[in-house]
Amino acid sequence: MGKSISFGVWLEQWFEVYKKPNLQPNSVRNIEQILRLHTPAWLKALPMAKITPFDIDKALSEIPLGRTRVYARQTWNNAFKKACKLGYIVRNVMELSDPVKYRKQRGNALTIAEQADFLKAIHGKRIEWVMLFYLYTGVRRCEALTLQWDDIDYGEELILIRGTKTAESYRHILLTDPVKAILNEQRKQNDSHKFREGISYPPEIVFPFSATEMSRTFKKVCPAHHLHDLRHTFVTRCAECGVNINVCQQLVGHSTPDMTMRVYTHVFDEFKRKEALKFTIFPDFGNKKDG
Repeated sequence: MGKSISFGVWLEQWFEVYKKPNLQPNSVRNIEQILRLHTPAWLKALPMAKITPFDIDKALSEIPLGRTRVYARQTWNNAFKKACKLGYIVRNVMELSDPVKYRKQRGNALTIAEQADFLKAIHGKRIEWVMLFYLYTGVRRCEALTLQWDDIDYGEELILIRGTKTAESYRHILLTDPVKAILNEQRKQNDSHKFREGISYPPEIVFPFSATEMSRTFKKVCPAHHLHDLRHTFVTRCAECGVNINVCQQLVGHSTPDMTMRVYTHVFDEFKRKEALKFTIFPDFGNKKDG
């Protein structure tokens, strides 16, 4: 089979059999976009057994450097690995291709002043409650948009986050009073919009927005940041408030403490810098001269 089947045909079969039935809708859409928009037609037409490392490197070079190129390489690699496991080809050509050298940009948390301006900008808007949910929970974009009302346990005061990025992404977070108030307002808004606009939202979805709508709308009200920066803002506020780093790691679903530690270290460095500025070789002990 591997000698005759084209890469494009195998990608379709691999996607339909092994990915589409087993992944969340957002992950399925991401892979589908890689296959449809970012896998060159000439590469799809090649027989899998005849694809060379140079072919892979050439195809990757046609994709602008960034996360899309990284994700394309990961997707193609997973498809080749499965074909090898099934015995369709004898080697995974991806292992011989050059890795994608891309340094992920570090997110920037909103400052207290920026956060205040952001809260003013979203007040009274349809996006207010979902944006507050991001700010108060630190969840990823699609983790909020896939949240269902059944995932909220008011008795135990917990929210199930069905994250798929890592094993730790599937987790429970606390249903605090502020978050409870946000969800109550969102429920009222959903009911109000259905009545006023005649739109039939899936009743189980808490935040009826698309991922694209969220990112674009956020950029309009906060042009200096990306939506994901609200997640970094949550972690930063946790550090500033003295929340235990392991607790914060579990709340945001980081796979390792390293990611959380980077933010905490930055916050502590700023604290140390401010404290160090208090130093003087002539300290004032509060002594007053007798008058």
